[in-house]
Amino acid sequence: TANKEFFDMKPLLLQTSLPCAIVDTAALGDAAVAGESLPADGSASIEEKMCFVLQLLEHGRTGDAAMLLDTINYNPNTLTPALYTAWLWLARMSIYIGRADYLMAGDAAERSLRALDAVVVKKGDDFLAVLAGIIYNLADLYYATGDNSRATKCLSKAQKLYERLVKKDEARFAPMLTYAVEASMLIFSSRNKQMEVFAHYHDLTEQYSGMVEGGNRDALAQLVDSLQKEGDIMLEMGNHRDAMKYFTKALRYQKRISSEMGLKELSLSIGLARSLMRIANRRDQADQLLASLQPLALRLGAADAQAEIAELLDKKDKNNRIMTLLKGIF
Repeated sequence: TANKEFFDMKPLLLQTSLPCAIVDTAALGDAAVAGESLPADGSASIEEKMCFVLQLLEHGRTGDAAMLLDTINYNPNTLTPALYTAWLWLARMSIYIGRADYLMAGDAAERSLRALDAVVVKKGDDFLAVLAGIIYNLADLYYATGDNSRATKCLSKAQKLYERLVKKDEARFAPMLTYAVEASMLIFSSRNKQMEVFAHYHDLTEQYSGMVEGGNRDALAQLVDSLQKEGDIMLEMGNHRDAMKYFTKALRYQKRISSEMGLKELSLSIGLARSLMRIANRRDQADQLLASLQPLALRLGAADAQAEIAELLDKKDKNNRIMTLLKGIF
């Protein structure tokens, strides 16, 4: 579930994360504006390539920047410093986020963190700047995909890093500190809006529940829908145990409507699995539930549900790897 209805986080300023390098950026900027490319003979240094990527992005040539990044990232030079590799994948992550390709953005984040983890001396402004950029982008990624809990945690970590960096170089890092603070405030504001929406559905749930208990079977479907909405909102806010309770209750009422497993049951069960995935002692149960839902989604011809289940299984492993890498670095 996307949160873009509430706000868009400001995109990472990639130049603040770029490891300092002595390159004629003015000449590279002129080439970017003129629609030119780097020399085809391969004489450009890795620093020049990185700066040119930045110039391409700043002049709106995102497609060319993505192509150059893929050329470098998928044909790595063993002499390229790990910190540079981390920035190159961070730049690719930013492009994926800008295109709302969150699956690939997560993959780029993991690659960037792995490169950062390979840096021998894990200190200094440039190292912390790349790390802060990755964490800020992760906050953007998680918030855009409805994972407010992780987004909030990432923003808190990014803000702390930028506060440290501002003390060293205010001109370079102050803008990103401002972005992180603004994003935190906006997430808080959006959480208030979510609570208002939740209160609305909670009132509806109480109303429909009373009608159902009074013998009005026609209100069952509305009650199930209202409970599902409450579960969705709790998921977005990171209240996973509450979300689990709402989806479980919705499924119980849905059984009174139909004893068959159909699209509604599939949708509610996926919501339940999302909840279980974020509860430490219930993750195996989530895996089992998702595995059992795959043949149902196939039988019902629910292509979107099939894709969502596959993405959830992949995303779970990826998020676990990303969090493990972050803990090891920061």
